[in-house]
Amino acid sequence: MSTALPAPSGSALLSQWAWQPVAIASAAALAGWYLFAVARARRGGVRWPVRRHLAYGLGLAMLVWTCCGFLQAYVDSMYWVWTTQVLALWLLIPGVLLAGQPVQLALTVSGRSGWVGRFLRTRLARFLANPLVGPALVPVLSAGLFFGPLPGWAVTLPVIQWLLAPALLVVGGLMLLPLVGIDEGASTLAVALTLALGSVELVLDAIPGIVLRLHHSLVSPYFQHRVMHPWSRSHLRDQQTAGAVLWIVAELIDLPFLLLMFRRWLQADARDAAAVDAVLEAERAAREALDPVAPGEAAELTDVPWWVNDPAMQRRLRGQG
Repeated sequence: MSTALPAPSGSALLSQWAWQPVAIASAAALAGWYLFAVARARRGGVRWPVRRHLAYGLGLAMLVWTCCGFLQAYVDSMYWVWTTQVLALWLLIPGVLLAGQPVQLALTVSGRSGWVGRFLRTRLARFLANPLVGPALVPVLSAGLFFGPLPGWAVTLPVIQWLLAPALLVVGGLMLLPLVGIDEGASTLAVALTLALGSVELVLDAIPGIVLRLHHSLVSPYFQHRVMHPWSRSHLRDQQTAGAVLWIVAELIDLPFLLLMFRRWLQADARDAAAVDAVLEAERAAREALDPVAPGEAAELTDVPWWVNDPAMQRRLRGQG
């Protein structure tokens, strides 16, 4: 990276670019597959909505800019830029790409017997599809991404930084599997428990960012290798800015998971209620079949709770022992 890099400014967001071959190849491969899958779905009579094209295209554009634009140009010079790039590749861009519903597109083209369908039926996929898992992985992976030796390696060895981009996309996509909705059979109680635990994780996910923001000494080897400029901030101030970015993003990323779980909770409750209604309706039909003389009256008599017509319970309710 050139040491003549100008101080970051608003115009630098569009004027500063850097070469990142792995990211460009990844974006081209993802775009090629998507166009091929859409064309194949269209031949099968399925028209993919334009809004999904736009969402997927936006995700690819964000991928190219994140890996080849401002963030890539300054990634070796400022720790908060490194942090922002990692978070964008890990938690933001996969969500935008999934908004284009590429998983549903793959299932439409290949069916449940395709490799995507087979993967979604594996234990790993069903484990990751639990919305509780994604937020729980945020503090765990943050420890390796921001406190371990990886930032220093990425500064000194560009190939590690190049390979990190597709790796973060894959990890982020797997963490966002709940957005795909592949586990729709969970009970109301299970979903409610997940929602409660996810609320606790909302607090835990803030810990890595708080440590970076409030720590009074350097905690990352990044600063041993970063490129210095006349306009560079001090190491500690740069780390504190990165901590603020991580703190805010880690908290914001939990909100979609919690909203998703609340929506799943309502859906699970409606599904369980419909199942109970179906069982009761079947029992009512069976009773009416056994009493063809007055089916309506039989149903009326037997659909009340058992304790209403129980003599012992009636005496107990009246206080007669």
